[in-house]
Amino acid sequence: MSISSFLTKKFLKSLFFPSHNRGAALPKELVKLLKKQPGYWDLPELPEIGSPLSQSGLIAKTQREFSEKFGAKGCFFGVNGASGLIQSAVIAMANPGENILMPRNIHISVIKICAMQNIQPIFFDLDFSSENGHYKPITKNWLKNVFKKINFNEKKIAGVILVSPSYQGYAGDLGPLIDLCHQENLPVLVDEAHGSYFLFCENLNLPKSALISNADLVVHSLHKSLNGLTQTAALWYKGNLVNEQNLIKSINLLQTTSPSSLLLCSCEESIKDWINEKSLSKYRKRILEAKSIYKKLIQKNIPLIETQDPLKIVLNTSKVGIDGFTADKFFYKNGLIAELPEMMTLTFCLGFANQKDFLKLFEKLWNKLLLNSKKLKSFEVLQSPFKLVEAPEIQIGIAWRSETQSIPFSQSLNKISGDIICPYPPGIPLLVPGEKIDIDRFNWINNQSLYNKDLLNFNIRVIKT
Repeated sequence: MSISSFLTKKFLKSLFFPSHNRGAALPKELVKLLKKQPGYWDLPELPEIGSPLSQSGLIAKTQREFSEKFGAKGCFFGVNGASGLIQSAVIAMANPGENILMPRNIHISVIKICAMQNIQPIFFDLDFSSENGHYKPITKNWLKNVFKKINFNEKKIAGVILVSPSYQGYAGDLGPLIDLCHQENLPVLVDEAHGSYFLFCENLNLPKSALISNADLVVHSLHKSLNGLTQTAALWYKGNLVNEQNLIKSINLLQTTSPSSLLLCSCEESIKDWINEKSLSKYRKRILEAKSIYKKLIQKNIPLIETQDPLKIVLNTSKVGIDGFTADKFFYKNGLIAELPEMMTLTFCLGFANQKDFLKLFEKLWNKLLLNSKKLKSFEVLQSPFKLVEAPEIQIGIAWRSETQSIPFSQSLNKISGDIICPYPPGIPLLVPGEKIDIDRFNWINNQSLYNKDLLNFNIRVIKT
């Protein structure tokens, strides 16, 4: 089978990213464009269009209008994913050799740019649920305790990164966290890739957007949590703690010199669609429908986990003795495609299309899964092996560039990692270059590998001694 033939394959139900549900919820103006002859819209950077960094042209005009509407100093479209804009934001905040404070559930894109630029990550651990294996949302008191572990006079921190919501939809109140950082004169970058739509949905009991909460830099994925095409994203900035020219230089450094006109149009239309009251009303209805779906599934005694993102249906498969990877294989085989399998859970993304037939289908397949799956008696979930605050033993940039050898992970105890161990999805590193594989970390990763075939019997690059 060729790639092109697979791309036309029909699934019974697509509950994965992007959130436009295979085109069903794309903005109308973008649909009109896509009906043109394929490639018709593939134009160069004509002066009338410009680019995300141009001072004039249609893109610059739209970015200014969006910034003004949401009280930001500026907005930049991106066409190499939220990852590219997150990386741009990181190097705008910190120079080589400087430190950035970040949570353990940081995306791999941050680790990669730290390694490339020799920026030093200082990790802080998060509260952890042994009930489902997920990190809990960070609280103000938790961050205060993190700050108590840091001597700001001895160790210069260039900025703080927060992740909210998480891949699974967990989110807390960002305002107090950002205020706390600002008291230390620290700029805050929020990876809000999974919560873009929060910005547009007041009065629906959703978490307050990072932009409204006065974060200095906010990155939105426009395909994960709006209805844009894959690879589209937006970066917003406000305040005076990040130098605007540094940000522009950083974006210029990492963004393609040939951005797709189609993707740039998708950036514009996916945001415009949510500003338009008529279409916004439709999406609000979808969100309320998602909340209703959750309640009805709970009433049917299906073990769901409550998160702050109603578009995520998080199934706690461990409650019935089934791991998330086994459940994912079953649903996939039966035509219902999920987004994120994990050891104890399976996450579905409802997206913005009509999901009226989801309930019956899901209940039917769930009951079939219960009948046809081998049950495990229990799941041993080890607590994460991390200290509240810690940095890699060897600077990440040095470790990344050091001479390494590839060995089976089973032989890596007490070695220094020269590698990133990062199952995808969700793209959250279990181990980064420069970290020592001590016994707790060794056992923890082995525990993960019991259920995740991607981690089974794998090799790892370790620094030669």
